[in-house]
Amino acid sequence: MPPHAPVSVPMSLAGPVAVPVRRRRVLLVGFAGHQGREYLGPVREQAEVVGGVEVRSDAVALAQGSGFPCFGSVGEALREAEFDTALVTVPHHAHFAVCEELLRHGKHIVKEKPFAVTVAEAEHLVSLAHAVDRSVLTLLQRNFNPVFAFAREQLDRIGSPYWFSYDYHLALGRATSGWRASRDQALGGVLLDMGYHLVDVLAGLFPPPSRVDAIFTHRYEEMRDRRLEDLVCLLCGFPSATLAGSLRVSRHHYEKTERLLVLGTVGALSVEPDRALLHLPGDPPPVRHTRPGTKADIVRAMFTEYFGRLDDRAYRSAHLRRQLSTVRTIEAAYRGRAGESATAALPRPAPADPVERNGRP
Repeated sequence: MPPHAPVSVPMSLAGPVAVPVRRRRVLLVGFAGHQGREYLGPVREQAEVVGGVEVRSDAVALAQGSGFPCFGSVGEALREAEFDTALVTVPHHAHFAVCEELLRHGKHIVKEKPFAVTVAEAEHLVSLAHAVDRSVLTLLQRNFNPVFAFAREQLDRIGSPYWFSYDYHLALGRATSGWRASRDQALGGVLLDMGYHLVDVLAGLFPPPSRVDAIFTHRYEEMRDRRLEDLVCLLCGFPSATLAGSLRVSRHHYEKTERLLVLGTVGALSVEPDRALLHLPGDPPPVRHTRPGTKADIVRAMFTEYFGRLDDRAYRSAHLRRQLSTVRTIEAAYRGRAGESATAALPRPAPADPVERNGRP
């Protein structure tokens, strides 16, 4: 694969998926939080939940009501429970240590984003995953949304893309709260949180950017003091001077919205979570693709594919390569943040990168 190519990963809604040959035994790490609770049902449909790790005060009651034991640490769960896979949904600061411990004990990992907070952590996890022959798969629902699959499939029809803009905004009426408002736990603002999904989508459509210009702004003074941006704007440059694009993410817009627009030399693509439009030259109406089903169907498809692909080394390599690209882009945006702006050139992956040695599927 040329080093400048976008990193695509086969997805269940874009084609056939391998059926799991056995039912996974899963440990839930961080199951009492919002995301952990959302995923509990879909996971139990497809796997045997053997226990959960959680420190929240309501965790024991939740575990008892769901029929599995609650452990106070990953170490305790490793001693007491038999499992082959862990679902990790914890605050950002805890991801690396939890994943490292699980990998060293030979467990597959399916985890919330980010794959890692820094490039150094990401490269370490990739090396360890290959060393122990286990997968670390990141939960990114847009990759299983049929409208984004439609956009990937139709991209060639708009000619050579020369510009994209990707906007994703929430409409929260008050300052960020919970662990996302803690610098020690969040380790970043909207770029690392919401923006991770968008950077990953772009990594599947376009080559990795060679340059990132970033501006960070704040709606609330307390978030400025904690260096947790409420809004980020990225301008991305690429090895080819014919392609550029922007990304804007915020939590306090006047309305919740998400839209990706790609302009090409002979057409355009417009993508929202529930529909995609392909605009071609002339007078024909846009080709419309509407998302079938519900968000729950997307989540179900994601776990079906991930549980079925954990032992697929080619799939693993493609996924890890794409996550490395995403982490590199985000780290470049945060680099040199003094003055609340940054301009950074992205380093090229080192030749020793184990993902590059394994190639793509």
